[in-house]
Amino acid sequence: MAGIRFSAEWMRPWQADTLPPACHEDAAQRLAALDLPLLLLHGRQDMTFPAPLAEEAEKLIHSARAVVLDEADHMAHID
Repeated sequence: MAGIRFSAEWMRPWQADTLPPACHEDAAQRLAALDLPLLLLHGRQDMTFPAPLAEEAEKLIHSARAVVLDEADHMAHID
């Protein structure tokens, strides 16, 4: 964990209340248009992006596979 560095590029727009929404209305269509295999790794305990979003995206994107980790939060790749 000590080697992980996070960008604060979002901090200034967030403080100015100009940060765009995290979920785009057409996100599934945009990802499907890439026509690439997608792994949607998600934490069941994620309160920012609830797990049903990944499960729904899997249904909408033919090349996607959703894996929901029951004990993980927002940073499922670390949890």
